Amino acid sequence: MFNASLLTPLRLPKFRRVWIGQLTNVVGDALYTVAVALFLLPREDAAQAVGLVLGMTALGGVVSLLIGGALADRHRRSRMIIISDLIRAAAVLGIILVGNDAPLVVLGVLAAVLGIGSGFYRPAYGAILPSLVPEEMLASANGLRSLVNRFGVIVGAALGGAVAAAFSPTWALGINIVTFLVSIVTLLRLNEPAPSPEGQGSSLAADIKDGFAYVIRLPWMAGVMLQGTLHMAMVAAPVAVMLPILTGPEGWFGYISAAEGGGAFLGAMLASSIRTRSPGWVATFVLLLQLPQTVLLAMDGHPALILVASALTGFGLATFAVLWTTALQRTVPRGRLGRVFSIDQLTVFGLMPVGYLLAGWLLERLGPATLGWVATVILVVSTLMVLPLPGLRRLGMEEERVPDLAVEGVGR
Repeated sequence: MFNASLLTPLRLPKFRRVWIGQLTNVVGDALYTVAVALFLLPREDAAQAVGLVLGMTALGGVVSLLIGGALADRHRRSRMIIISDLIRAAAVLGIILVGNDAPLVVLGVLAAVLGIGSGFYRPAYGAILPSLVPEEMLASANGLRSLVNRFGVIVGAALGGAVAAAFSPTWALGINIVTFLVSIVTLLRLNEPAPSPEGQGSSLAADIKDGFAYVIRLPWMAGVMLQGTLHMAMVAAPVAVMLPILTGPEGWFGYISAAEGGGAFLGAMLASSIRTRSPGWVATFVLLLQLPQTVLLAMDGHPALILVASALTGFGLATFAVLWTTALQRTVPRGRLGRVFSIDQLTVFGLMPVGYLLAGWLLERLGPATLGWVATVILVVSTLMVLPLPGLRRLGMEEERVPDLAVEGVGR
C-alpha cells in the first residue's frame, strides 16, 4: 500500500531542507495554538482573551495573503519564508514579554502580527516547490507536504500540551520561537531561482489585480476556488461545529478527529501515485467522500459510523489537496504562482470565520438534522457544479504554458 516513489523528492538536498523547515513550521503553529490558550488561562477573562488572540491570528493571516502572494512573485520565495519566520518569532516573543496579564488590545495586535507573518508564508511555500523538484516529482513533493501538515499538527499539539504541563506555557511558546529559527536555518543560502517579472505591474495592487485577472480567465481554476469557498464555509465549518457537540459528550470526538487525520495521512500517501488523464474528475469526486459524514450527522448516526465516515472524509480532502496543488504548480506560470496560491488560500479560509459563526447560530435555531442536510445539499451541488467547466477534467493540463522560470540546479 505504501508508495515508495513518495519519498523520491527527499533525495534532493534543496527540497529536503525546505521540507524539514516546513515540518518545524507546522509543529510550531500547532504548538502555538495550544500554548497560547494555556498561557492566557490564568486571566479572569480567559475565554475572551483566547478567542481574541486566536481570532486576530486568523484575521491577520487572511488580510495579508494577497500582499504575501504578490511579494512572493517579486522576491525569492525562500527569503519571503525567512521574513515570515522572523515576523512570527518576534510576535511570539512579544507575547511572552508583555505577559498574560497584558491589555487585550496589546495581545490582539501581537496576534495579528503573527497572523500577517503566516499570510506571507503560505503562498511563498506553495510557489517555491516547482523550483526545487522536476515536474514529474511534483505530485510526490505535494504528498510529502500534505503528510507533514497532518503529522506536524499532531506532534505540535501534543508537544505544546506536554511542555506546558511539565514546565509552563511560557516555555512552550519559547519552543515555538525555536521552531521558527530552525526553519530559517534550513533556508539560508538555498539560492533557488528568483521569480520572473511576468505579470508584474508598477505596484503591488497592480500585481494583485493581475493575479485575479489570470484566475478569472481560466474557468476551471476560478470555479474550483469558488467551490472551495462554499465547501469550507458551508460544509466544513458546520461539520467542525457539530462534531464535538454531537459526539463529544460520549467521548468519541477525539477518536473521530484521529480517524479523520489517519484517513488524510493515507490519502496524502496514495494521491501521488494516481495516474489518470482526468485528474479533475478524480479530485472532484473524492470530495464527495464526505457525504457519509454529513448524512450521518444529519441522521444522528452512531459515533462509530461517524468515525468511519470521518476517515473517508480525511482521505478525500487530502487526495484533493495533492491533486489540486500539483495542477496549479504545473499549469500556472512560475512568475504568478505566489499570487495564485494566495488567492486560492483566500478563497478557502476567507469566509471560514463567518461559516463558524453562522453554523453555531443555525445549529441553535434549526438543530443538527436541518444543518446536516443543508451541508449535504451544498456539498453535492457545489461539487457537481464544476464538472462542466472547460478544462476541469484535466485541471488545465492540456493548456500550453510558456515556462517563465527554469528549474535550475534541482537537487543541489
